[in-house]
Amino acid sequence: IARRQGMRAAFGAGAAVFAIGVLVLLHVVAFQAMVPNVGPLAASAILLGVNLVIAGVLAYLAMSNKPDAIEDEAKMIREQAIVEMRKAVGFMALAGEVTGMVLRRPARGVTVVKPRGTVRLAGELAARMMARR
Repeated sequence: IARRQGMRAAFGAGAAVFAIGVLVLLHVVAFQAMVPNVGPLAASAILLGVNLVIAGVLAYLAMSNKPDAIEDEAKMIREQAIVEMRKAVGFMALAGEVTGMVLRRPARGVTVVKPRGTVRLAGELAARMMARR
């Protein structure tokens, strides 16, 4: 696949070089055709004006290209996936702490106070979360 893509890129580059050559020769032919009628300076000015108009139109089209519906949908899906991933990571961290408390493993470097009931769970959870920071 890489070799085929490389060959396509090489052929495309060759085609671009020849297309530029054709464009240059087209300008020379147009210049030579206009010189007997308007003179060399006016012919150059006409070609310059035509090229500026074409460049301006192409630049406008390049800058005003709005994303299509598929691109907007892909961006929305990506943002939603990032939000869901952050929620899952936060939930997994909390689930790990709660599991550790249920298994009664003290956090590293934390003095464990053994109060009763809900206060105990909240205290241990806070101690473990603070120990990680």
